[in-house]
This record gives sequence, C-alpha cells and structure tokens, in this order.
Amino acid sequence: GVILSGCGVYDGSEIHEAVLTLLAISRSGAQAVCFAPDKQQVDVINHLTGQAMTETRNVLIEAARITR
Repeated sequence: GVILSGCGVYDGSEIHEAVLTLLAISRSGAQAVCFAPDKQQVDVINHLTGQAMTETRNVLIEAARITR
C-alpha cells in the first residue's frame, strides 16, 4: 500500500513523488492501494506565498486529489 498525507509539497504528499510511485507500482504489474488518515491537517500552507493559512483541510480529501 501507499500511505499519503494530504496533497502538496509544503503541507502534504508531494504530487510528483506520489504519482511516480504509483506509476512504478503499476508498471511492475502490481495494483497500488492508497491510504490516508481521515483527519484535519495541522498546518495548511498557501503554495503561492509559502505562508501559513488559517483554513483547515482534511488529509484524506486532499490525498484523493492524487489518487483519483
């Protein structure tokens, strides 16, 4: 299985690393199974400015952006 933690280099799983991992698993003939905790992120970062944000995001919902 692949464990993801949100989505985004600053506040979650790095998208390129996650996608390349899933691609390598698929190319080896295996089926990837992804998991992520269903909880709120501790830190949320604005990827444009690099500054912390006050909004909340769910780790599982954000990880689903990668695995869809």
